[in-house]
Amino acid sequence: MPRPTRSSNRILLGGLLMATLTAAAANPPGALQGQWGGDQLRLIIDAQGGRLAAACADGSFSGPLTLAADGSFRVSGVYDQHAPGPQRADNAAPHVPARFSGEVRNGVMALSILPDGASEAQVFTLRKDQAAKIVRCL
Repeated sequence: MPRPTRSSNRILLGGLLMATLTAAAANPPGALQGQWGGDQLRLIIDAQGGRLAAACADGSFSGPLTLAADGSFRVSGVYDQHAPGPQRADNAAPHVPARFSGEVRNGVMALSILPDGASEAQVFTLRKDQAAKIVRCL
């Protein structure tokens, strides 16, 4: 078996460096991902953003969710509040701008959702990798 040359070692190291930088760009340090669940709310986060489902609402935000050094986060998105009972197909819930904020400590997320026009935020406690049982609005 031939011995690697310096130029082949450089090519190999260059390729490893590029792969590492590409992976870091796709999932920046502090980026939060995975499934989070709690009482009547499920949040799924990936590199493209987050999607939440609750008993009477849905919401989403775009882009990675990056934690600050203290474990806090803040991101803007949309929130759709649903009315109880059957939903008419031609009368969809409006997309309302919302702010999602909170913090993560030891696999537990405190999530606050403040839709535009709301007087106070809704607060949820979610746990990493916990399934959430959601009973839709009745």
